[in-house]
Amino acid sequence: MKFIIENESITADLCFGPLPVSPNKKIGYQPYELFISSLIGCSGALLGTILKKKRYSYETIEMEVSSVRNPEHANRFEQISIRAYIQSDQPLNEEHAKKIAHLVINNCGMIQSIMTSVDISFHVHSANSASR
Repeated sequence: MKFIIENESITADLCFGPLPVSPNKKIGYQPYELFISSLIGCSGALLGTILKKKRYSYETIEMEVSSVRNPEHANRFEQISIRAYIQSDQPLNEEHAKKIAHLVINNCGMIQSIMTSVDISFHVHSANSASR
């Protein structure tokens, strides 16, 4: 990977194309957005793979994230909560949802990379039965 830094802007030269990064949201994606996006990209893709292997058909997966940051310690992430809502005709019972969430947490490289420093939770819900 190659990065070019000019003023407030950083441009990542990646295989898919350039990615503008900046603390200024008018210039590029903010670092925290990319951090969270990497967690969702990894865990969401893994969740989809797990569901397919379990022969659980779904239309879409919607994921929501909430986080707590500590402004007294470099605005670091203290807690991250990820909720995955699976839209499907098949109901997903609570026991299976917990097992699937556990598989995601244990096998997502991005989540495993931050487990020791950030309190992270991952929950799976059926979209039609979840109270959002």
